[in-house]
Amino acid sequence: MENNFIRFKCPHCGQPLAFVRPENGFGANVTCPKCANTITIKIREKAIRMPGQEEGGRTKMPRLVMTEGPQTIKRTFALRRGGNIVGRKDEDTQQDIDIEGDMTISRRSVELMVSLVMGGGFAYMAKVLNAKNPVYVNGTPLHQGNSITLRPGDTIMLGNTKLMLLE
Repeated sequence: MENNFIRFKCPHCGQPLAFVRPENGFGANVTCPKCANTITIKIREKAIRMPGQEEGGRTKMPRLVMTEGPQTIKRTFALRRGGNIVGRKDEDTQQDIDIEGDMTISRRSVELMVSLVMGGGFAYMAKVLNAKNPVYVNGTPLHQGNSITLRPGDTIMLGNTKLMLLE
């Protein structure tokens, strides 16, 4: 329980203060009992306990795991919040997750959006960007411009490479 408190001193009178770290949100107002001034505290996002956070303070972020593909070594790709562009590795085109060795994948094939959900957890959406070949989510083909909500355990097939979404 001690780790749930944020401690600081009142900038006006030096009185030691503390408040409970909010589960969600990015700030708090604290009134000093000594001088009656209200202090607005802004909390950096990294300081807030995120969904999936393990004991010891490390956040377990979602990831894509390659379950099938042309590479002999199956890779795991960490996803970050916001957009994650998935595509074939190419020096001239930037992608967040680059798949090597599968020439049937477009350079900017799919964008995976990872969002924080109020109350805990993540929400996922896949949008087909510029895929020349169909993208399959759980065996269902999606075409350019299509979007779909994803859940952990869903599989995404790009060319000859199959990826699974895990939390």
